[in-house]
Amino acid sequence: MTWIILQFVFLAMPVVLPALLYRSRRCFMARFYDKMVWSEKARRLYAHVLLIVLLLFHYVYTSGHPGEFGIVPSTIVCAAWASFRRADRWMRGLLDRPKRFVWFALLALVIGFVPHLYTMAVTIAFVLLAALFYPSARVMSEKTDIRKFLEWLECPGALADSYHSIITRGCHDNADNGCSR
Repeated sequence: MTWIILQFVFLAMPVVLPALLYRSRRCFMARFYDKMVWSEKARRLYAHVLLIVLLLFHYVYTSGHPGEFGIVPSTIVCAAWASFRRADRWMRGLLDRPKRFVWFALLALVIGFVPHLYTMAVTIAFVLLAALFYPSARVMSEKTDIRKFLEWLECPGALADSYHSIITRGCHDNADNGCSR
């Protein structure tokens, strides 16, 4: 029974975390965004924490379903995720190409119903979750822009807006972002 509850917890995480934290302007999320943009060590830690969570999920799944060989493809993905450069490239590739992100989300949804590929669907869901909170190449290039840097210093919420504005790339400059100037 414990294994089933733990599997539900792992399955709820990709739904609950984005619902609570995506586009959040809370103080701890502003610090998180700031560290992710400026520190490679923070991004490396983020990728490794995701790997640990995925491996914990694999452990919980194999403890509840001994002898299940459908876990092998997702374990291969986890082994590939051990390389930070590869993980960084994958997450940026998902962020910079929204169509690819949608296709992987649909793939995870479809293969979630295939009995032996359930762990692969959850692994893809966690990778998509990690990509949601990873800085895109555009945000990484904006950190060298002095005007953007000063805006981020003045109002930490502006970094959150810039961090998550994939479609509305220029709109947040003219809109009221909630900062008193």
